[in-house]
Amino acid sequence: MDLKGKTIILTGAARIGQKVAEVLKEKGANLVITYLNSSDEAGSLGFPVKADVSKKEDIENVIKTAKDKFGSVDCVVHMAAIYQKSEWEGLNEEHFDRNMNIIAKSSFLFGKIAGDEMLKNPSTSFGSAQGKSSGQVSNMKGKMIFFSDWSVLTRPYKDYLAYNVAKSAVVGLTKSLAKELAPYVLVNAIAPGPILRPPDLSEEDNKEVLSKTLLQRWGGADEIAKGVVYLLEADFVTGQILTIDGGRTIA
Repeated sequence: MDLKGKTIILTGAARIGQKVAEVLKEKGANLVITYLNSSDEAGSLGFPVKADVSKKEDIENVIKTAKDKFGSVDCVVHMAAIYQKSEWEGLNEEHFDRNMNIIAKSSFLFGKIAGDEMLKNPSTSFGSAQGKSSGQVSNMKGKMIFFSDWSVLTRPYKDYLAYNVAKSAVVGLTKSLAKELAPYVLVNAIAPGPILRPPDLSEEDNKEVLSKTLLQRWGGADEIAKGVVYLLEADFVTGQILTIDGGRTIA
């Protein structure tokens, strides 16, 4: 799929998301970028829309705004999330619900609301040159990318129970949406590993992370941007969890 002229909704334009936005903009995509507090980062890279992604009405407004501005909704890259520690003693229902709402529920809402909108797109909007030359007809009408975490695939983080459950739900949701929306909408997820070193990570903890990563380094935001571009441009990949972790999963 050629991204030039395609309308892509991107949630979460800080840090890694900023690099993703920059790369998609370079590809010629029409970007609609959500923000919660400040539109500075979003507005410099695309059309900014204020949204609390845990609220249905806000997501509906994002979809409507994208369609009104650019005429269609072709892709969703849902990166917005929280990473909140939940030690056992302080774990409660409110904490659990917050993680589920911002991570899992928001992914479901985007899947359902954007999915319904994408199904209205003409099938001729997508399709690879190879598929067309071989006489195959593409049914694709849109693409979605959600974000999970490498840890929930193998070794969930201790003291992050609510986060782990929410990110695990994204895995099941991605595969289920891929089945529900096939063959029209391709749905995949990315499970990042050690991409950006947290500012507050101690040197000791940093050494531990690197020792448990086969490539012995942090990946950098570029690697996630490459993964996003791959999944948006690939026309024969759906229901997959792309793990970008430098070998952390198998180390």
